[in-house]
Amino acid sequence: MMKVFEFSFLVADLGDETIDAIYGRCPDASVGASDGRTYVAFDREANCLESALDSAVADLWQLGIRPLRVEMDVPEPV
Repeated sequence: MMKVFEFSFLVADLGDETIDAIYGRCPDASVGASDGRTYVAFDREANCLESALDSAVADLWQLGIRPLRVEMDVPEPV
């Protein structure tokens, strides 16, 4: 049975076109900022956490985004 895993990636600042591309490729993602840091938060469905993280990283890499760090607590948007 698939589970939904919540996590976020800290990323470099993103332009509007890149944000639109994220929403186009990843309907389970949201982009925000907290404490001056930009993040992409996911509610990713997968069999296990490793698969969820791997697929989310692969999606971001396809868009030219290199995650800086993963966080298991999704920040509240400011």
